Amino acid sequence: MRFKYSAKTKDGKQTRKGEIDATDQKSAINLLREKKLIVYSLVPTKQNDDVLEIFSKLKGISLNDKVKFTEQLSNMVTAGLSITKALEIIIAQTKNKNFAKVLEGVLADLEAGTSLSKSVSKYPKIFDQTYVSLIQAGESSGKLDKVLQRLAETLEKKRLFISKVRGAMIYPAIITVTMVIVFIIIIVFVIPQMTSLYTSLDVNLPMSTKILISISDLIKTKWWLILAVIVLVVIGFKYFKSTREGQYILSKVIFKLPIFGNLVKQSNLVEFTMTLALLMESGVSIIDSLEIVKNTFRNLLFRDSVYRLITEVKHGIPLSQAVSKEKIYPPLVSNMLVVGEETGTVDQRLKSLAVYFENEVDKIVKNLSTAMEPIIMIMLGIMVALLIFSVITPIYQLTSQF
Repeated sequence: MRFKYSAKTKDGKQTRKGEIDATDQKSAINLLREKKLIVYSLVPTKQNDDVLEIFSKLKGISLNDKVKFTEQLSNMVTAGLSITKALEIIIAQTKNKNFAKVLEGVLADLEAGTSLSKSVSKYPKIFDQTYVSLIQAGESSGKLDKVLQRLAETLEKKRLFISKVRGAMIYPAIITVTMVIVFIIIIVFVIPQMTSLYTSLDVNLPMSTKILISISDLIKTKWWLILAVIVLVVIGFKYFKSTREGQYILSKVIFKLPIFGNLVKQSNLVEFTMTLALLMESGVSIIDSLEIVKNTFRNLLFRDSVYRLITEVKHGIPLSQAVSKEKIYPPLVSNMLVVGEETGTVDQRLKSLAVYFENEVDKIVKNLSTAMEPIIMIMLGIMVALLIFSVITPIYQLTSQF
């Protein structure tokens, strides 16, 4: 069951309101007492959720929610508010109910004496290892406000980058989906009508028309088989992607893709330099920083390269020298690291590299739609030419007989 509650803290100075799940009213009171709250109102909620409540439950926690939370927490802690008070204010302002429940859990842990880093580490799907480690570094160094500020800036950059890529992909995606829909409509509705006409008049059909008719018949009569094949392909691909061999092959293939390969590589370089700079600047050791960075990569080639960097650095080899052995990093990275190691400013050099690679990514993203247009136009032209030839040619043959 779910209960709405109103309670006060033991000192009686603060009022808490919210909802809690429990088997019965007694269990709910016990749970709230464990949170050191004195309950003065506990009412069961309605069992039938309305449509808005159902959609709210289905709504996930986005990067935008995490960015906004980190920015608000950073601003409030910098202004001198305690973390618990800041969380209370943020929870009251959070529109995403799922995220509000997570923050309520974090707040309850804090009030029980748990540190912020340990509290957020209980939600790894929302707060990743990098986030937790940075919070921990901020707590250890007494510079949590500055760490939160840097973390908020980094997350905002990541959000803007994802937004730019998605924005650049909207036009190509719309054109591609439209092409597929038009092709399916013609295959399913137009071709069968034309087929009956061609059959009744005994027209000699070109090969392309026969292929389209065969595809149309297959879709109409064996749609269940096509659906089964698609499902099996998806399941097989997911299994293949879950294996190390599959991840390795896909990582190599992605890097070799035109346009997108370079975008993915530059994006991973941004992730590597930006995250490593942020961790080292916050006081995390080079080995621990590399361990965290390694786990942030989905691309197996980058993940394996960082694993080798860790091994090299553990054996006393400078990071710049270890990076120079890895072909996946351009020479600029190792050269900048040499300068950083000589001057004791490795974190600053990494930040400079992150800015450079961000600019490179921006250039690729800005030109993405322009680069995709010729490919889309060629594909569209081929499809139109195929349909015209397949549908119009038999009609032309019919008219020429009279």
